[in-house]
Amino acid sequence: MRVAFFIFVVVIAILQYRFWFADDGIVYAWRLKKAMHGQQVKNDELAKHNASLGEEIKSLKKGGEAIENRARNDLGMVKKGEVFYQVVN
Repeated sequence: MRVAFFIFVVVIAILQYRFWFADDGIVYAWRLKKAMHGQQVKNDELAKHNASLGEEIKSLKKGGEAIENRARNDLGMVKKGEVFYQVVN
């Protein structure tokens, strides 16, 4: 009876070890779930960024005012007849 009980305990211990610590065990599943959550957060941030870029593209295609603002801010362009003053501290 004691031998059977000992074998039973050993088998249960081996199965528990596989359940908790094997390559396909519960700890691995927790790590995957955590990584999946982190990737979902990154995907959400990228989706927001893509949406804002899409809106910017629409506004650039739509009218000249957005193009003019972009040229002024990013490229430092000025209109004909304007005077540009740069203040250096």
